[in-house]
Amino acid sequence: MKHTNRLRLLFILAFAIIAYSCQNEFTDISESVQEPTNDESKIADEDFAVLNPKKGIPFTIENMRKAYEAILNNRTASQYPDDAELIKGKSDRFSVREGRYPINTTHYYVKFDPQDSIQYEQIVNDTILAVSDIPFEDVTDIEGAIYQDPELKGTDFTYYYAVVPVDYDLPKGVPFQKIADLHFTEEDKIPDGAPERELQKVDFYHDLNTVALKLTDNLEDEQEELQYLFVNQKGVEERLTWSDVQSRGLKAQELTINFNEDDYEGAAKFFRRRKWTPSGTVTVWEDAINQSVGVHKIRVRVRKWGFLVIRRARTNADGFFHTSRTRTKRVKYAAYFNHRPDFTVKAGTWFWNARDRGHRTHKRRPWRRHYTYGRRQLYAFVHNAAYDYYSRVIYTYGLRHPGHHMKISAKYNRCASSQHRPAVLALLPISRIRISRRGDNCQPRGSDGLYATTVHELAHASHRRMDPGMFSIFHSGSKTRDLLTESWAEGVETIVTNDRYDALTPNYQSSIGGGRWNSWRQMRAANQMNQYTPIVEDLIDDFNQNEMVAAWPEDRVNGYNLMQIQQALDGCRSIDCWEKKLQEFYFNPTEGNLTELFDYVREVRNNSDNW
Repeated sequence: MKHTNRLRLLFILAFAIIAYSCQNEFTDISESVQEPTNDESKIADEDFAVLNPKKGIPFTIENMRKAYEAILNNRTASQYPDDAELIKGKSDRFSVREGRYPINTTHYYVKFDPQDSIQYEQIVNDTILAVSDIPFEDVTDIEGAIYQDPELKGTDFTYYYAVVPVDYDLPKGVPFQKIADLHFTEEDKIPDGAPERELQKVDFYHDLNTVALKLTDNLEDEQEELQYLFVNQKGVEERLTWSDVQSRGLKAQELTINFNEDDYEGAAKFFRRRKWTPSGTVTVWEDAINQSVGVHKIRVRVRKWGFLVIRRARTNADGFFHTSRTRTKRVKYAAYFNHRPDFTVKAGTWFWNARDRGHRTHKRRPWRRHYTYGRRQLYAFVHNAAYDYYSRVIYTYGLRHPGHHMKISAKYNRCASSQHRPAVLALLPISRIRISRRGDNCQPRGSDGLYATTVHELAHASHRRMDPGMFSIFHSGSKTRDLLTESWAEGVETIVTNDRYDALTPNYQSSIGGGRWNSWRQMRAANQMNQYTPIVEDLIDDFNQNEMVAAWPEDRVNGYNLMQIQQALDGCRSIDCWEKKLQEFYFNPTEGNLTELFDYVREVRNNSDNW
């Protein structure tokens, strides 16, 4: 009985802590951003993607052996060098069907079934596993927020898939099953300038993989480039184009590929052997300033034939990435919105990481992604803001680090306030920060609003790391606590957002009514304010709003900076403490006017009408 009561108390305390919510919703002035018209806007945050029927897996041991046998019996195909000698010499030592190229298991295709958040974190953070929540042989039909296997509907998890080397030790304790033994060719191990005999292996690998793809109906657009051999009813061998195959109602899987065509001669042969560099750009349209910016430092994975991760990269400030070179002809790309160990953007729910998995294979071509609407645009905005905070803001302004392994849940359609959630009970499956694209008024935020909101919530996280006691459950419901924490985060948001967008575009005008970001907060009397006072900006700028309207606060203080204001706030539980430490810690020519300035904050503290 005592054990039950303790558990109950634990969860009461936990959810009381979770209940701390940031109401930074700009309810005074609605955003001017229009909702885009597109199918994705109709998908709720909890909606799941639907998959097309699975295709065959080309690289199973069984299929690769079938492909090898087809190569050995195809006079037009490139042979493994030893096999070529065997066929030419007609040796009786080995049978042609057996060949000399070993089709052995190089990788396992496995499916994980995590049972709790600890097991989930264990596999998704394993860079060798590089798990996917969608089977590699599947293609998404409808892009929902996340994908969940139909077998697991009603639970918090889905299955996760990985292709791993045979000698890799899988995480202990996480349930899994092996789907298939796989074989991948090793063309990338053959160096540049290799002898002709080694380069002949590249030709063989190319043809072997092509046949493996054909047998499982995975040729995609390549089937249109190939020619096929067909023996008609008269026993005459014909050469057919893909158009011929279709017009006769034939299936490519049943035909022999003609590898003797021009595509395999001269320059084309050189093209097949040469290496190329997977690359691309990932950008997002900033609607607040009508320009594109790069999605900075997202992680990109490049999968060989869509299965095996062979290359990794990070985008630069312009969203460009490139990897080391490969001979793999076709790859699939995927982008992950995180920057470990700092933060991970979550796909609107606890257990799904935000990602953009491309479903097309790219034949020696770069990947171009430009987000103009939808969830991926939201993920990109939140990622850029979080990365900017971690990599630039905390160092430029001298702010405390918000902590590593931050989980930021990006909500697309839910109308709700954004939140900073002090995750003091690490075992609870919670995101520490929630960013809602739509506020309480259900209006979508502009790109600058999403940037500002992310900065605001990360400023709370920095504050909590500096002074955990300020976010204690024992301060729940304290107006003074709310005023100090929210005014500080609002100030960081205001300064940082204006500085960022001033650097991006001249004459920046915010998406919430024009003017500077949050400038409207200084244009009101104390009795019209709530906990989001402009005190931090008033301590920094040289603008005295009282000179414009007598009812607005008298602001004859200027010249402080965010680092000084933060240090003075550290450990304070009252407005008087904050003011006193600013006076004691720093020399400022205008410090004699601090009490006059902080008087309006004290007035707001005692004003309950707007809270």
